[in-house]
Order: sequence, then C-alpha cells, then structure tokens
Amino acid sequence: MTKCENDMNLYDVCREFFRAIGRGIQACGNILAAMLRISFRQWWIVLVVVLAALIAANYYARRSNRIHRVEAVVWLNGPTIEQAEQAFKNLENALPNGLSRTQTLSAQLGLTKSQLRGVHNLRSYHVIDCKHDSVADFVDFRHRVSRTDTLNVHMPNRLCLTFYTNNLAAVDTVGEAIVNYLNTLPQMRDAFLKKRALIERKVQFAQDHIEKLDSLTTAFYFEQGVGPQFQANRWESGFVAGKREIKFFTNVIYSEFAQLDRLNTELTFCTAPVVVEDGFKINPNAVNGRIKMNIIGLIAGWIIGCLAAALVEQRKRLISWLKR
Repeated sequence: MTKCENDMNLYDVCREFFRAIGRGIQACGNILAAMLRISFRQWWIVLVVVLAALIAANYYARRSNRIHRVEAVVWLNGPTIEQAEQAFKNLENALPNGLSRTQTLSAQLGLTKSQLRGVHNLRSYHVIDCKHDSVADFVDFRHRVSRTDTLNVHMPNRLCLTFYTNNLAAVDTVGEAIVNYLNTLPQMRDAFLKKRALIERKVQFAQDHIEKLDSLTTAFYFEQGVGPQFQANRWESGFVAGKREIKFFTNVIYSEFAQLDRLNTELTFCTAPVVVEDGFKINPNAVNGRIKMNIIGLIAGWIIGCLAAALVEQRKRLISWLKR
C-alpha cells in the first residue's frame, strides 16, 4: 500500500505552520518597508494627512466630549440572572424614536432626551466569585469565564450594569431610572416578594432554633445538674442510675448565630427586586482619552496618508485603467 503524496504527519503540519508564520512576518515587513519608502518620497502628503488625523483625534478627545464607562453591581433579590438579563435587554436594544415611541430608551426610563444625552451602549455582565465564598472578586467584562467553570463561579444573585456617557451630570439620574425600571416589572416584583417571605421565614426559624438550644443548655446546667444520678418514673418501667455527662452546645449555637448574621445581611439588602450595592460609579479612565486617541490618530493617519500617497503616485495608471 503506497503512501499518498498529500499525507502529512505532525512534523509536516508544524513545519507548514511555522512557514506560514514566517511568510506572514515577511509580508508585514515588506508592507512596512513600502510604507517607509513612500513616506519618504511623498512626505508632504503623508504629513498633511497625519496632522489632520491628529487634529481630529484631539477634537474627539476634548474634555467636554470625554466618554466614561459607568458601572454598578446590583443584588438580585428573587429574580434569576436570566430574568434580570432579559429585562435589561429591553434597554440594551432600545429603538430610535422613528421606529417606535414605546421602545425608546427615553420612554422606558421615563427621562427626557436632554437627560439621556450622550448615554449609549447599555450592557450587563456577570460577577465572578473565585473562591466560592459568596464574595464578588471581579466582573467578567470580556465574557471569558464559562458558566460550567467550577473554580470561577458566576454569582447567582449579582449582576453588573454598565453604560457609557459624556454627560456625567446625569449619571445618578440615569442610574436611578434604570433601577426603577427593573423594579417595576411584574415578573421581577413577584420573584422578589417570594424571596423576601422566604428569607423572613429563615430568619425566624434561625432565631427560634437558637432559643431552643439556649433553653436546652439552661435545662442541663441548672435543672438536671451533673454527677451521679438516680432517676425513676412510676409511669414507666425501669430506672436510670449512673453518672451523666453534659454535652455542650456552644459551638452549635455560635454556628447558628453566624448563619443568622448572614441571613440578616441578606434581609437588609432584600428591600427591592434589584438593589444597587454601592451606587453607579464613573470609571475615571475615559474611553477616548487624549493619549489613546493621539496614538490611534497617528497610526491611522500614517496608514491613510500612505494610501493617499500611493494613489497620487499611481494616478496615471489608475486613470488609464478607468478609461479602458
């Protein structure tokens, strides 16, 4: 049986892979060299385009137009992550006023267009618990953590809500409107009422359990005592004789107190279907910061300038090709 000429082993695959990488690097080097040569020959065209790009970048990055990301971690009291995300998608996918008057962001949040000026790109992200200890560690802004990951766990009762704006004066107003919108949805409200009633029942049960353990401990300490015992009951056959040991319930009671403290903390936050943990915070690093935009403007201006210079150099061939 002869070997097919197209058959490749692992060594051949690796060799072709590195050859492709080498050809790619060589092609990038050739393009860079060609851009340097044309920049030298047509420097005045490239320079004008680069300056224009830098002026545009600095205008876009002016202080009055700085765009910041606003984010807040919220507690979900009753609604699931899926319910909250689905409700928030109505805001993410808000329509322009020309398509629908009821599905616009202004209509859903009950705000004016001036209050929503510059507000865009509403998104929700999962909060990750690395140690599975009910403590939020980071927000998965890039959606890299799998839902099946058992090490980095998606918190079932936390969600991060974000939006971008250059109108920083309206951040609190927009944040409150978003939370109010989510809290007024019927499905969110129903889930909250069930969750609130369940937590209150757990708190009451924990308190009763602690009282029972305390009463049991008191009965052992002060009513029955320790040491040699002799007990008999006329209504029951047999008797008890010997020394009885007391089992202390201190560790159990302290464990119940810790559980009660966790439940009280959960009950404190359970005041609405969606509760903001620490308010809507503005990220101080602007999306269109001056340094970032100047770098982008410089690179984009150089590329566009080289293309413009190439068109100028090849204008005769281009005109001749168009006249065919």
